[in-house]
Amino acid sequence: MAFLMLYGVGWTQRWQIADDALPLVSEEIKRVGRPETGLLPVLDPGSGTATTVAVAWQHVAAAALLGADHPEGNQPPATGQYA
Repeated sequence: MAFLMLYGVGWTQRWQIADDALPLVSEEIKRVGRPETGLLPVLDPGSGTATTVAVAWQHVAAAALLGADHPEGNQPPATGQYA
């Protein structure tokens, strides 16, 4: 499991993402700031049931995936202040 963090002016959202949806979500967050809308598969925070959220990317200032496992052999280096 991973979490999608969305940041806008004066707001923040966190959505849980199932492992099988990570590739799609990773591609979608490249739309941040564009005048486009995307549909993201997320898990409902109350029930854990799969659902879809629509995101107006022009209102998102930044997005990040946290807790996503990297494919073996493609791991970021474990150095720096936050390693």
